[in-house]
Amino acid sequence: MQLPTEYLRTFLAVAATRSFTKAGEQVNRSQSAVSVQIRRLEDEVGRPLFVRSGKTARLTPDGKLLITHARDIVQRHDAAVLALSDARPEGVVRFGSPEHYTTGLLPRLLAGFAQDNPGVFVEVHCRTSDVVKKGLDEGKLDIGLCTDDYEGGQVICRDRLVWAARPGFDLNRVLPLAVEEGCLFHEWAQRALADAGRAYRIVYVSRGLSGVLDAARAGLAITPAIGRTLPHDLAAYDVQHGLPALPPSSVVLHVGGKAASEHVARFREHLVTAFHEEDESSR
Repeated sequence: MQLPTEYLRTFLAVAATRSFTKAGEQVNRSQSAVSVQIRRLEDEVGRPLFVRSGKTARLTPDGKLLITHARDIVQRHDAAVLALSDARPEGVVRFGSPEHYTTGLLPRLLAGFAQDNPGVFVEVHCRTSDVVKKGLDEGKLDIGLCTDDYEGGQVICRDRLVWAARPGFDLNRVLPLAVEEGCLFHEWAQRALADAGRAYRIVYVSRGLSGVLDAARAGLAITPAIGRTLPHDLAAYDVQHGLPALPPSSVVLHVGGKAASEHVARFREHLVTAFHEEDESSR
């Protein structure tokens, strides 16, 4: 059995994007070329790796078994090429993201990227989605994460929103709400409460995620948050507790308008892989 690195790289792209078309954009190949490579890889292993439903491709159990090994093979291959190459990628990656998405995952992501790409410096700008998108459009950022309100990007993770508050928080009253300026989660929360006819009052306004979470910890308010990254000292509340359901949210990756440099392309690949692994582990 032979597992060509080129085929494994395409396999990882399809697994991350769940789409042959989007995978082709990521590895710079046509959809038909992606299909050929995946078919040849499936012929080599003798088992189907994806279940196709319309335009969506999902990993089979054998695909899930292969994916960890595929990442390791591709990463070791790239590390060997980098170590033996005289032209190591160097430069700066200007990365923007809402704080909701960088909590917990970001330090590990940056540490792993720095280890594999010692010559690349990553500037991190924690901003709301609208500011990130504006920075990308104006060329002030190279790559960024936004919520699914912005079209044209690649969905790399899907999140469930919950109501976060101190354990034992009293819900039988006019709800005190903590909000983050410019954050879509809080617009969705206020709309959900209003549509459900649930009385609420905004009692705490912050420019960052840490502020609203601190207000929740202190028992001052309740606030919407991503269930996957909810701090251990906060409790998640939902419809079972008499609160309206919050809409799901998607993490959408956007790249600046100009052609991505090699180090930006490397960071993009690292970002997609890290969020895909996080998404798989949280299921």
